[in-house]
Amino acid sequence: MRDICFIDKSFDNTLTKNFHLSVQISPDGLYFTILDLIKGKYIVLNGYNFFLKRPRLLLKSVKEIVEKESLMRLEYKSIEILYSTGIFTFVPAAFYSEKESAKILSFNHPLEKGFVVRNSFFQRTGAWCLFAMPQNLSEYLGEIFPSAAIRHNLFPLIEKGLKDNLNYPSRQQVHLNFLRDYFEIAILKGPKLLLSNCFNYQTERDILYYVLYVFDQLKLSPEESEVIIHGHLPQVSPVYHLLKKFIRKTSFARPENTFQYSYTFNQLPEHYFSSLLNVYKCE
Repeated sequence: MRDICFIDKSFDNTLTKNFHLSVQISPDGLYFTILDLIKGKYIVLNGYNFFLKRPRLLLKSVKEIVEKESLMRLEYKSIEILYSTGIFTFVPAAFYSEKESAKILSFNHPLEKGFVVRNSFFQRTGAWCLFAMPQNLSEYLGEIFPSAAIRHNLFPLIEKGLKDNLNYPSRQQVHLNFLRDYFEIAILKGPKLLLSNCFNYQTERDILYYVLYVFDQLKLSPEESEVIIHGHLPQVSPVYHLLKKFIRKTSFARPENTFQYSYTFNQLPEHYFSSLLNVYKCE
C-alpha cells in the first residue's frame, strides 16, 4: 500500500484546539486521522508505510515523520495513540499491580532489553492490557505528546465491539485485524471477551488454519458466528473468499456510523483504517 494523504477542504489549522488526533503505530507504518469535534466529522487521514522487521527500529522512522509532518505538531484538544505488538497480555483488574507489570508480562513473553511495559485499561473487559514497547519510542512519544493516551491496537476492536454487543448477549463475533506479517484476533460473545491473540502468517492457508483452530477450541458455530475483517487486507484477497467458504457470515468492518467522514476518504476501502477511525469515544 502506498503512502496516503487525504485532507478535507474544511480543514483549518487555526481550529485544532477543537480537534482530536488519533495515531496508529506499528512496524508497518504510522497513520493518523483528525476528527473535528464540533462537526463530528473526520477531516484528515494521512499515512506513511514502513517495512520494518524489528520494533526497536521504529523510533527513527516515527521521528522522521513527526519532524516533517506539520499536522502532527499542532495543538489538539485530545490525542490517542494506538500501538500494535504481539507482546501483550491481559490482567484482570483485581490482580493488577503496576509495580509487577514487567514480571506479569514476562510470564507469557520474555521482555527484551531496551523495551518497557506500557499499560492501558480496557473498561468493558475489566482488565489491564500490558504490552511491550521500545523504551526509546515510549520516551519520545511521552515528550512529543505528553497528554496522549497510549493504548494497545486491540483497544478499539475490543471496547467498541463489546459496547455494540450490549443488547445482543448471544452474538458471537471474531474480529480479525490484518497487518503485513501478522493479524490480531478478538473473539466476543455478547458483552464478554472470550479471547484475544496475535498470529504470524505467511500464506492464506496459515490464516485459515488459525481461525478455524480458534473456532474449534472455543466451539464457535461457523453458521452463527460473524467474522469481521479489519486492516490492510484487499477486498479481492483470497483470504476473504477462503474464510467465506467456511464461515458464512464473513464481512469487512465499517467505521463508527455516528460520525461523518470526508469525501476524500472514499478512495480507500472502509475497513483499512476502521480501528483508527473507531478509537475515539469507543469506551
